[in-house]
Amino acid sequence: MRVMEINNVVYMVAKEEHQYKLTDTQNLPIAHHVVGTQIISFLKDNGFDFGVTFPSGKLNNLLEMIEDDEEIFTVPVTREEEGVGVCAGAYLAGKKPFMLIQSSGLGNSFNAIASLLKTYRIPVLILAEHRGIYNETISAQVPLGEALPGMLDAMNIPFIMVRSQLDSLEEFSADNFRNGEPHVVLLSPELF
Repeated sequence: MRVMEINNVVYMVAKEEHQYKLTDTQNLPIAHHVVGTQIISFLKDNGFDFGVTFPSGKLNNLLEMIEDDEEIFTVPVTREEEGVGVCAGAYLAGKKPFMLIQSSGLGNSFNAIASLLKTYRIPVLILAEHRGIYNETISAQVPLGEALPGMLDAMNIPFIMVRSQLDSLEEFSADNFRNGEPHVVLLSPELF
């Protein structure tokens, strides 16, 4: 394990060279609109032009902001694993795709991610609201939420856990497309 710094945020790099785990201890909630604006700016500044979205209570404001943005084409899906296929098709058609989903839906999508995105080296950035941690009110979300980092690690899917610093996403997403593989950003509920 080694330490890496990106934009003044310290990360531990574990197992794979491009797997980052946030160790920054800042625990400052940020207003929904500010976080939404920062995420949309990040997406647009980094050329993401195609998004797959899935409804989520805490992400609803962000989902509405993204869907209202004319520079990002969005496709709402009814199952997250559908979104994996839609993003793969968008990438093959020349788009730069991302998904915005809940972490429970990420769990449902592991087979599609492994058999399609990883096998064919299709870079999709998956932004997932990390449920089951930090003041979770639905106990059914806890088992997967707690196990998710280990599951991503076991599947060798690079991921980052973002609790307060959104600046680090730029280098992480650049790695996503440089290496031609899916990357996951776990967005802490502390952000929303």
